[in-house]
Amino acid sequence: MMAPSVGQRLPAKECNNTTNSQLYITDQNGDADKNSRCSSISDGESFECYGQLEMDTSSPTSEGVIRSGSNTNSLRRNTWLRTSLKRTSNNHENLPNRRWGSFRQTSKRVGGGPNSLTSTGLNRSSSFNSSGRSSACDTGDDVYSDVSLEEDVLDLNHKVQMLQEQMSVLADNQNHSDERYTRARQENATLQARVLMLEEQLREVELRAQEKLQDEERRHRELVARVDREKHLQVENCAIRLQTLELENASVREEAARCRVQADKLRSEVLRLEEEQSRCEAALSALREELEIVREQERQQQQVSAANQQLIEELSQELERLRVEHKRTLEELEERGSGVSPTAHEQLRAKFTQLREENKRLQEAHDELQALLLTRSVEEGRNLLTGHQSLAAELEAMSQGEPAKESEDVQKVKNALKEQQEVNAQLRSYIDGILLNIVDNYPQLLEVKPPLNP
Repeated sequence: MMAPSVGQRLPAKECNNTTNSQLYITDQNGDADKNSRCSSISDGESFECYGQLEMDTSSPTSEGVIRSGSNTNSLRRNTWLRTSLKRTSNNHENLPNRRWGSFRQTSKRVGGGPNSLTSTGLNRSSSFNSSGRSSACDTGDDVYSDVSLEEDVLDLNHKVQMLQEQMSVLADNQNHSDERYTRARQENATLQARVLMLEEQLREVELRAQEKLQDEERRHRELVARVDREKHLQVENCAIRLQTLELENASVREEAARCRVQADKLRSEVLRLEEEQSRCEAALSALREELEIVREQERQQQQVSAANQQLIEELSQELERLRVEHKRTLEELEERGSGVSPTAHEQLRAKFTQLREENKRLQEAHDELQALLLTRSVEEGRNLLTGHQSLAAELEAMSQGEPAKESEDVQKVKNALKEQQEVNAQLRSYIDGILLNIVDNYPQLLEVKPPLNP
């Protein structure tokens, strides 16, 4: 009576195994679809996707072996199905243990991959064959086992088809990977040749660059040496020029100091000359006034001299007249002879002697006046040459010393005044030359600085 209970438990385990196998097949189908869509992925990625199906797809004989194996298993199961219906099992207690053992082996090998599924199905078929032989007497369980075996066969056929499809996908991927590997090897060889060529070019470029760098370094060293030499020469020239400029600057400073001293001297000289010029102008104005006075005195002296000359002429005429009268008187006396009384003769002789003495006195006075005038003229000329006395004082002394002067003295005064004017003109031209020299060479000396605001 335990067979029905075992039969009742077996379908549940069969269903669980079937469900697990269907889930695994679904996962494998999903992986197959992914592999079919991702056929352009690299070999490593494609093998990672099918890491659970480790089978040899390089030769087409493996597929034929698998197919022939599946066909053989299906024939064996069909034969066992027909023969198991004729047999009965005498031992009903061993069947559950065998079945549970076969199911336990199947459940342990389901997660191993497609190969494990195939081996699991084969083991299951063998376990069912052995269990069929031992349970020939239990017809209900055999029918149920046959139905489950048919389902397992169908599942295994479906799995085999899926495995065949996966193997074809793997073969395609392997072909693609082989082609890609071949192309990669060709590209690798090309790239290696190119790398070698580029390495040769790089070595040549490095050699040329090294030679060029050495040439540039040598040229730059020569250029730096030349620049250093030029710099040293330029520094020496600048030092020499600096010394020359310092000497010139020192000489210019000395010259400036000397010119400043000379300018101060010239300024003081200009001030002195200006004072002297003002003094000379004042003296000139005084001389002009004195000249006017002298001219007035000269006119007066001319009038006095004219009066004196007229007086002298009158005295001369009177003297001549007296001489004539004396001569005539003498002649008359001689003519009269003794007819003249001695008293009258003595009177006439006394008068004649008086007139002669008066004439002599007048002549001496005239000579003295002439000598005095000449002496005063000589003294005035000497005074004009020596310059000890002013012209006004000399004219005043001359006017006081001698009332009568001749035109010669006036001419000398005019000459002296003219000489003084010439000296003043020369002094003025000298001052103008000094001022022009200062303006041309040192104009800053004549600048008028504005007063500082407090």
